Amino acid sequence: MTSGLALLANSRPYEGLVLSVPVAVAMSIWLSRTKPVRRSVTRVVIPMIVLLSMFAVATGYYYARVTGSPFRMAYQVNRETYATAPYFLWQRPSPEPPYRHRVLRDVYRWELAQFEANRTVDGALRRTGDKLALLWRFYLGPALSLPLVAFPWILRDHRLRFALIALAVFVAGLAPQTWTFPHYFAPAAALLYLILLQCMRHMRLWKGRHSPEGIGIVRMIVVVCCAMSILRIFAVSTHTAIEPGWPQGNPGRAAVVRELRSWPGYQLVLVRYQPTYGVNHDADHEWIYNEADIDAAKIVWARDMGDAQNQELLRYFHDRKVWVLNGDQSPPRLEAFCCARPDN
Repeated sequence: MTSGLALLANSRPYEGLVLSVPVAVAMSIWLSRTKPVRRSVTRVVIPMIVLLSMFAVATGYYYARVTGSPFRMAYQVNRETYATAPYFLWQRPSPEPPYRHRVLRDVYRWELAQFEANRTVDGALRRTGDKLALLWRFYLGPALSLPLVAFPWILRDHRLRFALIALAVFVAGLAPQTWTFPHYFAPAAALLYLILLQCMRHMRLWKGRHSPEGIGIVRMIVVVCCAMSILRIFAVSTHTAIEPGWPQGNPGRAAVVRELRSWPGYQLVLVRYQPTYGVNHDADHEWIYNEADIDAAKIVWARDMGDAQNQELLRYFHDRKVWVLNGDQSPPRLEAFCCARPDN
């Protein structure tokens, strides 16, 4: 349990905290009723406190090395430096910082538009519907929605009381977020499927313990899910598109990285975009990622700032081979800096 808490704290800290609160309350009640209490303290509470302290020290050390403070997350620094839209709907937007690159400005203005839309009644209802639809497609779909017919029986099942309360608290905690993506719900995915499985058990007993209708429906759900898994594996292996693809990052960048790593020496890549930026540009296909020890990295990525403002960067990395790459070109192609056409 301690390892799970540490994993949540370093991956989804807010969502992990929201899920941990009802767990902590339920666990405290359970431990207080366990006799003798001293055994629970020595075998459960103290070991968890010791391990959590070790994880907290390690996490605090990481933050101190990155941000200068053990209590200041790197994510906080990023948001305070670049973002204008707050993470929660009750917060106020920050003043827009001076962006040096249009691609960054457009991303953070899109975030602000999402935040402002959530603060109107119509926008909040529409965005809430979009969030629920996205989570439904990712975690349930038509096949796993069928067991929810038995959900009213779950509400009277005392064995599921904790799971229902914890899931309700978790969903309520997601409501005030400006954005909700499928992986935000991941900490509570096990709770959802626990409730879903219990729904299937109730559905199986629909018309009695030996009901052929209930047994047949449950078996059909399992068969459909297995068939869909096999179909998707087959579709991937044959490169057949049977559904909209989920974002896969930037495969073009991976190919360029492999090419640059095969060459001797150190490389510097200046990324430019089309003069008609915004027509074909996909902000999810980002190019500028660098290693933590940027000076020792074999490849350094930078945004092109024009011939005049590039000079400081070129002087600093004077011992590297310099390339120019059009981030909107497909397929991407490297050009030597001396032969590249100047940016207009």
